[in-house]
Amino acid sequence: MKHNLLIELLEDGSKVSLYSPRFEGEEYTEFEKFLIRYKDEYPKEVAQIVYRLDIIKRDGAEDRHFRYEGTKRDRVMALPSHLETSSLRLYLLNVQSKILILGNGGIKNSTTYQEDEHLNKCVNTLQKIDIQIKRMERQNILTVSGTILLGQLSFVIDIED
Repeated sequence: MKHNLLIELLEDGSKVSLYSPRFEGEEYTEFEKFLIRYKDEYPKEVAQIVYRLDIIKRDGAEDRHFRYEGTKRDRVMALPSHLETSSLRLYLLNVQSKILILGNGGIKNSTTYQEDEHLNKCVNTLQKIDIQIKRMERQNILTVSGTILLGQLSFVIDIED
């Protein structure tokens, strides 16, 4: 099913800016939905992810901060990194190590995210967003200038409900 979305700026930083997709008709971005869903039941794990995001904003989005997820063709990563232990995962796109597009996530109780329906949907959604962003970058509809995404930040992706 086709869904309209907007890539919304959450926080503008000098080294890294944070964005998150908001689907048309939704009150919250994907990252806000993640925080709302898990902040009460997993406060330490959420605090750990937010703390890691603060470090990334301060120091830059270096690979060591993330777990690689998705495929070699996409830019899907997860927090927390392998340095921290937690079963709570936040999935995101790392665009040119200057922009993080924070998606959704959840508790990973399986060996791979593909084995969990919710986590698989979170990653697949980010993969579809990544495909659109790359296409728009190639066509100069969307560009990265420093830590800012410039151009058309709304588009349609086809995801299963």
